[in-house]
Amino acid sequence: MVYKSIPVTEETYRRLKDYKMRGATFDEVINELMRSVPVEVLAERVVKEHHERMRGREGRPWRQVLEKRKRRA
Repeated sequence: MVYKSIPVTEETYRRLKDYKMRGATFDEVINELMRSVPVEVLAERVVKEHHERMRGREGRPWRQVLEKRKRRA
């Protein structure tokens, strides 16, 4: 087994420790948690949050950006 240090807050450590039952290792606990939530669910949430942030952001129109790039080339 490869040993790695993963920085977590004190609160996260306490919560993770609460999941650690019957002599389970942190590796077993983390894997169990990851099995219970598919990576696609997390990815979908991240993408939605990104879209929300971008919705309120003002920027240049894409055509203007592309035209400027063409002129540089």
